[in-house]
Amino acid sequence: MSRRALQLTASGSRKLCAKKSQRLGIWFLAFLVRTMFISQSVLRLLEFEKSLFPFAENVRGELGESALASLTPCKTMERLQARRELLLAWLDCADRHGDKAIPWVSGVVRVMGLFPLAEKSGLLLGEELLKVKALLTLATRAREALTELGYPAFETLGRRIRDFALELEALSVIEDSGRVADSASPKLQEIRDGLEAMKRAGRKTAIRLMEDATILNMLRERTLTYRDGRFLLLVRQECVNRFPGLLVDRSASGNSVYMEPRALSTVNNGMALKARDERDEETHVLMELTGKILARRRAVAEAEIALGEIDLLYACGEVMRKQRWTLPELSRRAGFSLVEARHPLLKNSAVPVSVRCGAAASGEGTSFTTLVITGPNTGGKTVALKTAGLCVALAWAGLPLPVRDGSFVGDIDGVYADIGDEQSIEQNLSTFSAHLKNIVGILKAATPKSLALLDELGAGTDPHEGAALGVAILETLRKARVLTLASTHHNPIKQYALTTSFVETASMEFDADRLTPTYRLLMGVPGRSNALLIAKQWGMPEDVLKLARSSLEARGVTAEELMTQLNERGAALDLLERQVANERAEMERLKKLYEERVAELEYQKDKILAAADKRAAELVTEAETASRDLIRDLEETARSAVHRELGARRRDIQKIREGLEARHAKRVARELANRPETFVPREGATAQVVGSGIVGVIESMKNGRAKLAAGPMYLEVPVERLAPTEKKAKIATPPVDTSSLPARERVPSSLMVRGMNVDEALPLTSAYLDRAYRAGYSSVLIIHGRGEGILRREVHALCSRLKYVSNYRLGDAAEGGYGVTIVAFGK
Repeated sequence: MSRRALQLTASGSRKLCAKKSQRLGIWFLAFLVRTMFISQSVLRLLEFEKSLFPFAENVRGELGESALASLTPCKTMERLQARRELLLAWLDCADRHGDKAIPWVSGVVRVMGLFPLAEKSGLLLGEELLKVKALLTLATRAREALTELGYPAFETLGRRIRDFALELEALSVIEDSGRVADSASPKLQEIRDGLEAMKRAGRKTAIRLMEDATILNMLRERTLTYRDGRFLLLVRQECVNRFPGLLVDRSASGNSVYMEPRALSTVNNGMALKARDERDEETHVLMELTGKILARRRAVAEAEIALGEIDLLYACGEVMRKQRWTLPELSRRAGFSLVEARHPLLKNSAVPVSVRCGAAASGEGTSFTTLVITGPNTGGKTVALKTAGLCVALAWAGLPLPVRDGSFVGDIDGVYADIGDEQSIEQNLSTFSAHLKNIVGILKAATPKSLALLDELGAGTDPHEGAALGVAILETLRKARVLTLASTHHNPIKQYALTTSFVETASMEFDADRLTPTYRLLMGVPGRSNALLIAKQWGMPEDVLKLARSSLEARGVTAEELMTQLNERGAALDLLERQVANERAEMERLKKLYEERVAELEYQKDKILAAADKRAAELVTEAETASRDLIRDLEETARSAVHRELGARRRDIQKIREGLEARHAKRVARELANRPETFVPREGATAQVVGSGIVGVIESMKNGRAKLAAGPMYLEVPVERLAPTEKKAKIATPPVDTSSLPARERVPSSLMVRGMNVDEALPLTSAYLDRAYRAGYSSVLIIHGRGEGILRREVHALCSRLKYVSNYRLGDAAEGGYGVTIVAFGK
């Protein structure tokens, strides 16, 4: 070969490699950004829209119905996570604050359908603007509530609702009836004032006419009628030609006529002109308002969608509460596990099925990517496939499922299905051809994260060829690691499932005694078709059944008999497993109940001991106070004897204090023993000081001691005295720099300790009184609230122990009553 030819060949090879590399790179990028895909035809096969009826029954209005109608499975796992977090936030908010935490008005409707015509005409009527006003008002209130509740997921939803303060201010001229208010514009106010003046003039003229005896005798009624913007009188029929005025209309009975007196013609014509001016000005105001709303139509559309999602969240919560649906866990693994799943369309008649495929969850056994379901006709195989596919679709739509706790749905990028009879006369497709067309599409599109549902695999053609084709299809999908659920009657496919790795079998249970299916799915057990038993149930002649049995015996169908035995044994084992599971669940329940009772008894015991110790401490304090008072009251000559008695009392008091401290030390030791071994204190974590009610945030740790911030107080405690807690630490108010202020201005004249417990309030009160005394106050105010009086008594006991406190008293009615204490300092 010449050098030129070699160069051309090398150049062509490089170009071919470059094209292949480019195609490979494009495929790789497409794989990275691959999103969830479920076609509309598959959603129809799974009856996705019909299965949303439980949510449709619980939405509160048109906005929720619209959100439900437009609901589709999420495209990415991140979007699904966001929907799940939003629903979890809603459920937590409903538990804490109730369903009314986020305001709702049931009469609010969709308004985006009004905008296309308004964009052409430039006009929204008053009634239509009233609907817009109601929507924006609700959106504003919902936005404020979402922000105030403090859930991150709510804040994200709230940011989608824009500020409509200017629009609502402009729409305030629309009255509740849809009428434009007089204050909408100065010109409209002037026109309506003029119109009212004309009406008053017309009434006065009409009254003068009706006082005329000649006119009065011609009237049917002595009343002034206002019709079509004109003042009229009801005149007798026989007086038409004599009445000074124009005939306008006849009454319903025909015995009277409505006539306009000549004296009122000028007033009526003037009112007609004013009414036209009024309509023109109203139209002008409405068009201005319409322009302002249309300028924000995107923001209005976002608000409408956000409100619809809020209503849908409410419906999800109601379905979970009323029908016991649950929110499945999400997993990054490709697979799913549904515990006692029920098809929504079957309602209460559904028999739960537990089915899984893909990566196994903890404790669920080995992983498999293909599940072959066998069993009799009408046994529930198709329902099991549809239930699994539907639950995956509902889960990826961010909705709760009709399953029990312990279910999860993994990272699935598409659901494909070949279910039912897809025969098409228009496309000249037989049932078998239609199935093949669907399956070919699945083989082309499915990935290792896709779910394929194949009903009656290999049916519709020669059984041997259909079975061979079915095995080949399953093997192709298995090698591609596609999650596959398939139902079949073919024995070769059953044998393939039993002998191939990463392929699991399951069967629909059949009650041979009653000749009826139970619709229960038995995982790991192959089933048989039971065609002869079903034929007998439907009245097939016995001689025909005998011929069929003899034909089977001649063929020696040992596999079917083996499957029957396996099925029976599997059913028995499954029943035993359920009994064991129920007994285990009951034991776990009793164990948990026992532990809760023991913990409650320990808690009550500690509570009683703590109360007793507290009372004892109070008695000791009272005894010390009485002793000091006794010393002050006695004469100098008797003090030596009193001191001896006081020394004896002090020794007794010391013994009592030692006993209190010993019991307190035992409680602390018991709480430390019950502290989880896995607890490791770290900076920024919330912890509780063992033996007290103090909860704070660990700010730093050094040399075995931790600095704890508990509200405005800082404590330094040994690290081993900290324990985990679910309580929240009080947040301290940031200190204000008062170093440049005089002493009086740095210390406030009152202290608020209301709402604190004794352990939190007393240190603050003691420190505050010391600072107030040094700042030169003659008296200060301690606000402790009324409550049960515990905090008040502790504050009084503290005041009695402080030497610089001359007296203290409860406030009078003007000062705060029993909720405050006035503390006076000595000189």
